[in-house]
Amino acid sequence: MTVLQSFRTALRIVTDTPVLVAFALAFGVITALNNASGSAGAVGSILQLFALPALTGAFYTVIDGARPGSDTDLRASTAAQRYYVSLLGATLLAGLVVLVVAMVVLGGLIGSLGFDRVTAVLNGSASLTLVELAAAGVAFAVFAAVVYVFTFFDTAVVLDGKTAAGSLSRSVDFVFGNLRQVVGYAVVATVATSVVDLPVLWFVTLDGATTVAGAVAAFQAPMSAVDIAVVAVGSTVTTLVGRSYKVCFYRACADDPRGSKPESADGEWTA
Repeated sequence: MTVLQSFRTALRIVTDTPVLVAFALAFGVITALNNASGSAGAVGSILQLFALPALTGAFYTVIDGARPGSDTDLRASTAAQRYYVSLLGATLLAGLVVLVVAMVVLGGLIGSLGFDRVTAVLNGSASLTLVELAAAGVAFAVFAAVVYVFTFFDTAVVLDGKTAAGSLSRSVDFVFGNLRQVVGYAVVATVATSVVDLPVLWFVTLDGATTVAGAVAAFQAPMSAVDIAVVAVGSTVTTLVGRSYKVCFYRACADDPRGSKPESADGEWTA
């Protein structure tokens, strides 16, 4: 019940709290600029690193305060300042973790396929076999699973007041303490955001590429102003729904007396 009830609560909050659209739009614009090239991409990268922590603290606080029965009365501007350092530090630490995991997984994949083979696939002179495609899929699944363990670091900072290092540890405890619910949350969140994310990724970012080489070339090509705008709108929608859901889900599990205990992983998450 927690998974679906939290999603319904998030949708209710989104429709009843119009100010959230402004926060989500800011996220969307920064994300779009970060995906662009040249000076726009540089600006987006800077904002992604230094502006998002303040925006996240304010955004999550407003979402939390809009939940039914919430007793949160912290102002968004105060939250942006209070959690900034911890969120910035946690973002850097989480980025380092992702980088290390990516290097290990990618290194293992290249080692199994062979560097020359990977190079041939990327430059378009060869195609992946079914076995190689399956190996790449397994590698991606492992990477995603490991990274997902740390995905709740930002909610741990804002909703639990954790420090940068403590937020990553709290995220790990939260995931394994609510494992079945988190799996359900991941499925619902992925499906809900993919409705918008996948078409934008396919038709805009990857320009409808049907080969690995084509996808790499499209990803490296400069984005037009129209493409940036489309990515910004898409990211705004997924941010609005996805992050609202994340806060509601985290609160629901954390408020559950069983939420921090490993045995809560045996609880039901289906409705």
